[in-house]
Amino acid sequence: MRRPSVAIAAALSLSLLTSCQVAPGTGQSNFNIVSAEEEAKMGAEAHPDIMSQFGGAYDDPKLQAYVAGIGKRLAKNTETPTAPFRFTILNSTVVNAMALPGGYIYVTRGLMSLAGDEAELAGVMGHEIGHVTGRHTAQRHSQAMAANVATGVLGAVLGAVTGVGGLGDIAGLAAGAYVQGYSRDQESEADSLGVRYMATSGWDPDSMATFLAKLREQSRLEALLAGQSPDKIDEHSMFASHPRLIDRVKEAAALADKGGSRQGAVGREAYLANIDGMLVGDDPSEGVVRGRVFSHSGLGIRYEVPQGFRLSNGTKAVTAAHSDGSVIRFDMGPEAHGDMTNYLQSQWAKGTRLANIEAITINGMPAATGLARLNTNRGAMDARLLAVKDGKAVYRLMFLTKPQATADHTEDFRRTTYSLRHLTEAERGQIKPLRLRIITVKSGDTVESLAEKMPYDDHKLERFRVLNGLSDTASLKPGQKLKMVI
Repeated sequence: MRRPSVAIAAALSLSLLTSCQVAPGTGQSNFNIVSAEEEAKMGAEAHPDIMSQFGGAYDDPKLQAYVAGIGKRLAKNTETPTAPFRFTILNSTVVNAMALPGGYIYVTRGLMSLAGDEAELAGVMGHEIGHVTGRHTAQRHSQAMAANVATGVLGAVLGAVTGVGGLGDIAGLAAGAYVQGYSRDQESEADSLGVRYMATSGWDPDSMATFLAKLREQSRLEALLAGQSPDKIDEHSMFASHPRLIDRVKEAAALADKGGSRQGAVGREAYLANIDGMLVGDDPSEGVVRGRVFSHSGLGIRYEVPQGFRLSNGTKAVTAAHSDGSVIRFDMGPEAHGDMTNYLQSQWAKGTRLANIEAITINGMPAATGLARLNTNRGAMDARLLAVKDGKAVYRLMFLTKPQATADHTEDFRRTTYSLRHLTEAERGQIKPLRLRIITVKSGDTVESLAEKMPYDDHKLERFRVLNGLSDTASLKPGQKLKMVI
C-alpha cells in the first residue's frame, strides 16, 4: 500500500528537476516551474506589502509620470516590449530600488535624490527590469520549491518504511526563499541586461557604473553617520553583496566598454528640473528627525535621544542606534485597557517576565516602566520598557543594551524618558519638510561654503559631496547646477 506513494513522490521530484523554461532576457533555458501567470500573481500579492513597508507611493503625480516615462521607454526595448510593467516612486528616504515578478518596478525618492541624471536612473531601472526579464525571482522560487520537495520526497520514502508521514511546509519555506537576495550571477546578468536596455533606449550605458560608484559613496557616508569605519562597506553592505559593489562597478564599466555606445544621452538638465522641490528626508506626516530630536506634529509630541545615538524614522517605528549596539525604539501600541502597569505586563509584554515595574508620570502623562532580560539574535540584551498614555494613544519606548553597557546608559535613558512631551503650537508650526532644490553656482562659491548651508548638525561637507557626486578634489564653476537640501 505504501509503495505507490513513494513512486508518486519520486515522479513529482523528477518532474520538478526536469522543468526548464527560457528566460526572455537571456534566451537561456533555466530550471523554472513558475508560469508567467503565476509570476504576475506573486507580484500582485507582494505589491501591497512593498507599498506598506516603504511608505506608499510618493504623492507627486508629475514626477511619478516622468519616472514611468523613463521606465516605459526602457521596457519597449526589452525582449518583451508588450509585457505589462508598473513603475512607482516609493515615499522612502532609503536609497533602494527593487523589482517584483510580473513587472512591478520601484525606486525610492531617496535613490532619486542620489542620482544625478536620467541615465543614472535609467541604469537602475534597467537593472531591475533585467531581473524581471531574466525571470530571476521565478528561478529562485523554483529552486526553493525543488529543494523542499526533495526534502519532502525523502520524508515520504522514510514514511513508507517507518510509517511516519508528512511532506513539510513547502509553502512556508518557499516564501522564505522568495525574499532572499539574488545570486552573484543574477546580479551580473541584470547589470548586463540593464546596460543593453539603456544603450538601445538612447542613454549612455557608462552611467550605470557612475551610479554604482555613487551607491558605494552613499554606503560609506551611512557608515560614517553611524559612527563606523567607512572602509567596512566594501566587505559588508546592502549594496555590496552579490557581487560586492566595488566589483559590480568594474563589471558594469566593462560592459559599457563592450557596448561601444558612448554617445548616448545623459539627460542631466531634464532630470534636475523634474526633481527640483522633491521631498528629502522624513515625510512630516510620519514625523521628522532633526538631529537627536524626533517630533510629530500630528501626534503633537517630541522626544530627544542621547549623544552618540543616531535617529532613523521608519514606517513602523523610530529607532536610534549607538555604535556599542544599544538601541532605542519608539512606536505606538494598541489602546490601553486599565492602568499603565497593567498595560505593560498584560498587553505589551504579555508572557515576558518583567522586574521593577513602576507607575510614573511623564510630563503630565500616566506611564509605567519595567525591566526584562531578552534573548535576541545578538545575544542577551537588557530591556527597559516604557509605556506612556496620551488620551487614547499609547507611546512605547524600548531601551535595549548589552548587559555590560546597561549601567553606562542608565542616566541617558532616564533623560530621554522625561524628554517625551507635548509640542507647543509654535513648535508645531516650525516643523517643515526638507526639500531638494537645484541651485546655480555663483562666482566665489566653493564646495565648503555651499556645504555649510546644508540643514544638518553633522558631516555637512560629506553629505553635500555625496549628494552631488563630487570628489574630494572637485572644484566648482560659475553656472554649474547642483543639488541642495533646503
